[in-house]
Parts: sequence; C-alpha cells; structure tokens
Amino acid sequence: MTMQQRTEPSPAAVLIAVAVLALVLTVAFGPLGFVIGLALFALMFMGTKNRAATEQIVPARTRTRIRRLSTAGRVAIVGESHYQDAIAEVARHTSAQYLDDAIPATAVLVPESVNRHDDQAVRVDLLRGDGSAITAGYLRGDQAADYQPLLLELAERGEVGSCPARILGGGQRHYGVHLHLGDPRLLLLDHEALGTAPTMPAEQQVTVIGEEAHQYVLHRVVNGRTPVHVIAELRDCRISHGMHVGEHTLEVLLEGELIGQLSYPMGLRYCDMAQEWRARTGRALCEAVITNEGTRGLQAKLLLPK
Repeated sequence: MTMQQRTEPSPAAVLIAVAVLALVLTVAFGPLGFVIGLALFALMFMGTKNRAATEQIVPARTRTRIRRLSTAGRVAIVGESHYQDAIAEVARHTSAQYLDDAIPATAVLVPESVNRHDDQAVRVDLLRGDGSAITAGYLRGDQAADYQPLLLELAERGEVGSCPARILGGGQRHYGVHLHLGDPRLLLLDHEALGTAPTMPAEQQVTVIGEEAHQYVLHRVVNGRTPVHVIAELRDCRISHGMHVGEHTLEVLLEGELIGQLSYPMGLRYCDMAQEWRARTGRALCEAVITNEGTRGLQAKLLLPK
C-alpha cells in the first residue's frame, strides 16, 4: 500500500527566512519596519509550533504491508460526518440505501496512540483505486481500546490491518461505513499461506463432521494453541458412507489436507455457493475456528454465509 507524504521546509529554515526579512524591513523603514518584522516573526513562530504539534498527532503515512484480518463480525464506525467528501470519493459518488446494495471498499485500521484527544484511538482509512488511503472515520472508543494493542503490534512489524468495508448512503443521505471485522480475540488469521484471495462472507458457524479421523492434521495446524483462526478450502466430494452415500457434499481442507466434510444438509445448502465463489475467485475459501473440545478432541467450525 502506498501512502503519500508531503515534504515541507523545516521550522528552522522558516524562522531564519523571517528573521532576515525582519532585518531588511528594519533597515528600510526604521522602527516601523522593526515592529512589522517582529510581528511577522511571532506569527511564523506560532505557525511552525502548531504545525510541529500536528505532525506529532497525525502519524506519517508510509509504505506498509497490508495484513489481512478476520472478517467474522460487523463493526460500525463513527465520525463519518466529518469525512463525507472522502467517503463519496471512494464510493464514486454513487448511493446505496439497503445492505444488499452496499458499496464494497477496503479499509485499513491505523492505531493513533499519540492522538491528543484519545490515546487509544483507531483511525479507519479507505483505500482508493491507486492504493493510497483516505480517512473515513474512527472506531468507537470502547472498541478502539480492545483493537489498538494488536494493531500496534502489527505496526511495529511494518504491517497494517485490513478488512472489507461496506458503504451505505449517498444521494440525500449521509454516507455511513461498517466493517467486516472479527472479534479482537481471534482477529489475526494464523494461516497465511493461501495469500490474499478473498474468503466467503463469515456470517455463521457451520459444523464440520469427521474430524476424529484427521486429528493429526488439526494438531499440526494448531501447534499446541487453541482456539486458532485459520483459512480453510472447500472442495466438491461425494459422501462415502451412511444413508446419503454417493450424494454430493463439500470436503474441508487445511494446508491442502483433509480434515472432514459438511453434512448432507449443509452440503446441499453450500455446494452451489462454493461453486460460484470458486468460479469468481479461483478457490472456495472460508474462515474457520479450531477449538479443543476435551474428550472430543480438536473440532473445526467453518464461518460461512447465512
């Protein structure tokens, strides 16, 4: 992601220039010129002081690696009324009045620990088509306090968290923005090997069956940590035993290895959806959470559309 940073003269250079101007005015106009020069000097000093304070508050926008975050949640942002022109630019000045028609965008979350109004603030920027970012609002205060520590850890590694955003409004209505953003506890996806290909909307949990035969794969993936948030792949298969033998369903893979499959009813529900997603993006990927269920072993729950 490329973010623009403007180069300006240093405060010291500005003050030297004003001091020289004040000296010239004093020589040319005597006491009156001295007073004018002194006034100019004071005004420029205050301006450079205020600019320096602002530069401490607003982090420099630099080249950063985008880190994909969990989409398993919905978060509304605040403060959009101050950034209507920016949001309209990303929305291409179109309007959307219903959730089904919401305008898609990509958000990045920028922690502002030096914000003079709130040291736990998290700024929400939207990406333009050229990859630069423009501010659209902030996370609500109580939510920002939960998300900021993790986002600061990412920033220390040169990463910025990203998630899908949806824009509503336009026309006679103010634009509003909500994020597809997971809970802070499971925000980071532990399996990044599948790259940046989009995942299916993470709206509800769907049970995987047959994990008992693939515990060795699950143990290798979680590596002693649970719960773990991962990306799974769905592929077409046929049921090999039971009353629905031979019927279509979906098998579930982690790191290319089988960990189970969907039940016959869930296969009926999601087979066509997975096929459409595969046609659009190349692979049917979804988020999943692996938990330790004690005597039942490691269990996987997929996060799929409603």
